Amino acid sequence: MPARNYEPVDYAIIIAYFILTLAIGFWSARKAKSGSKAFFVAERSLPWWVVGFTMVAASISAEQMLGEVGYGFGAGLVVSNWDLGVYPSLVLMIFVFLPLYLRSGTTTIPEYLEKRYDRTTRLLFAGYTVFNNACVTLVMVLALGATALKYFLGIDPIVGTVILAVFTGVYTVYGGMSSVAWTDTFQCILLLAGGLTLFGAGLNQVPGGWSGLMERMHDAGSAHLIRPIDDPYVPWPGLILLMLSTNVWYCCTNQFYVQSCLGAKDERHGRMGVLLTAFLGPVLTLCFAFPGYIASDLLNQGILPALPLTSDGQPDANATYPHLVQSLLGPGLRGFLVAAVLGAIMSSVSAIVNATASVYTIDIHQRWLRPHASERELVRVGRLVGFFTLLIAFPLTLLATSYRYIFTYSQNAWCILAIPIMLAFTFGALWRRATAKAATATFVLAAPFVAVPFIWGNPDDNWLQLPLIAGKIHLFNFAFVLWIAAAVFMVLVSLLTKPAPVKAVSPYVWRPSLNLPLPEERGKHRWYQTVAFWAVVAAVMYLVIYVKFW
Repeated sequence: MPARNYEPVDYAIIIAYFILTLAIGFWSARKAKSGSKAFFVAERSLPWWVVGFTMVAASISAEQMLGEVGYGFGAGLVVSNWDLGVYPSLVLMIFVFLPLYLRSGTTTIPEYLEKRYDRTTRLLFAGYTVFNNACVTLVMVLALGATALKYFLGIDPIVGTVILAVFTGVYTVYGGMSSVAWTDTFQCILLLAGGLTLFGAGLNQVPGGWSGLMERMHDAGSAHLIRPIDDPYVPWPGLILLMLSTNVWYCCTNQFYVQSCLGAKDERHGRMGVLLTAFLGPVLTLCFAFPGYIASDLLNQGILPALPLTSDGQPDANATYPHLVQSLLGPGLRGFLVAAVLGAIMSSVSAIVNATASVYTIDIHQRWLRPHASERELVRVGRLVGFFTLLIAFPLTLLATSYRYIFTYSQNAWCILAIPIMLAFTFGALWRRATAKAATATFVLAAPFVAVPFIWGNPDDNWLQLPLIAGKIHLFNFAFVLWIAAAVFMVLVSLLTKPAPVKAVSPYVWRPSLNLPLPEERGKHRWYQTVAFWAVVAAVMYLVIYVKFW
């Protein structure tokens, strides 16, 4: 689809955005030269609001602004679970994992695994993380980003991928975590404002407004957050898997998502930052899922022009967000939304690249290859890894763009890849009897299954045609069964192998005292200022939403 003509004010806003992002990135990078801690975790200097906005910006990428909108166009309200179903994992992060990470002095997530289990488990997880970041997450973000540039500005997808990789890589590879945190805070505010602007403009065009939209979605059977087991998009076992496995991996153990928590000023700032992301969940679904529902309704009502077509003549759902921007917004606002989309893409690219550099440099290079590497060498290696991460992801974007919903490229991999990671961390943090051999065996057992959706699935839907099984099975149902089997396997192997000495593992296993305020924090905050109070408020908010839209 050729790009629509933009007014000078649109180009001015887009150019100003690029300049301001670079300025913030290099300004905040001035401390990165002081050593590896500044480069990788910003010397634990981030306030709670920067922590929260950085986490949101890292999670809101092209995956949401383009992928989630496109998937919501076809699937309906169930797609909002990607924004709303994170609360159980955020609770685990606030009250279990974050205290363990911070009080153990963890710099990278794999480092915690070595302290809890052994070196082999740490290496396996580091390998999983580098593979996922370079071959799944970054690929999906770049593919959707290139799609956005194609439909917004008429730029060839391959050229668009190069532009995104080079521009974002410049300040990320140079500045490290300091640049990522402050540029992401700026970009997060921009993209939330942009998402709400499009939501408001779209809803204003919907006959009957909010009530009319929900009524027609209900009549079509697409207004439910929980779906039956044969649902083609998200059957209920898949929802449980998303909430308790994939989201635990993503929100509690994913380096690029929790990186800013590890750079928080103190434990309370880290926890309040995570809580901020919880309260933004409903806002996120208005920004990044509802535009898809609105687009579907407007098309059915004959109000919105037809979506552009793919090369095989089918409507391109991945173009839904750019199509809405160009159809509903005028000069100025259109340029603002293009800048917001670019911000979403670049914030995730920067977070992924920095996290990959952190994990490889600290957990593989320093831990296994060069234990006595200097500070300067670690920063140099981190920058090289960031460059090669972008280089590896580039050709794989061609595979991702072949999917009907690019959003599903990552989800297909994550639903299985997350299983051994979630089990190793959750059992390790909550069960002292979990053993290193069990964690290692679970990693090794589950690894080959990551290939299943790419071998026996297809780019058009979520159904698998497995050998020796008559008929098709939904990928999420398959992954749910695999998750249960892997959990049983890890428990059995733990019980059959010798546990580590209690004294050695106790500091890395959750205990109630970890949720008591640190001595310097006691008595400083009233009851309504406590983390527990606001966690309960957030829980009530999510409960009301699920009861209303179950």
